[in-house]
Amino acid sequence: MSTSISEIVAQRKSVRAYLDKQVPADDLAKIVEAGRWAPNAGDFHISVILNAQLRERINEATRHAMVNSDREFLRERVALRGYEPLYGAPILILLSAPADARYCAFYVALAAENMLLEATALGLASCFIMSPTLALNREENQILAREAGIPDGYELQCAVLVGHAAAENKFSLGERTIRGTVTYLD
Repeated sequence: MSTSISEIVAQRKSVRAYLDKQVPADDLAKIVEAGRWAPNAGDFHISVILNAQLRERINEATRHAMVNSDREFLRERVALRGYEPLYGAPILILLSAPADARYCAFYVALAAENMLLEATALGLASCFIMSPTLALNREENQILAREAGIPDGYELQCAVLVGHAAAENKFSLGERTIRGTVTYLD
């Protein structure tokens, strides 16, 4: 029996702790392809970071950017004992778009959501994160951004983590709740 899209949407959650276990290549291909099918109004680029050393460099650059952020939440979060911005995920997917694209944040977020839902449908854990944008969109990290596959003239918009969930998710922000207000007009 197949799972309905409504069930997948309800099951999806942000996992912030991963096992050191690889994701099958065919599952990863399905996740990336799901992102490419998202509604969009222009070009965007997907970089899939499998290289552990590159992920660690991005993790450290993100940590540094969070420590020096003007946002108190980010400084408090990165100060937590054992906190890693990429949560130890074996796969980091970066979604970038042309820096001058007007609505790119919206359509890139749609691509990310498709990836999150596909990962959930495949029984994998995932998390939508924004923190790497603090690091990879900075001038001093331009070389790292290029090494991460972000094309010239593009900016990182968001990222998706994928992997197998660890038993303990100590950096979880709590149980999911339905948010948003709805008004029906007749």
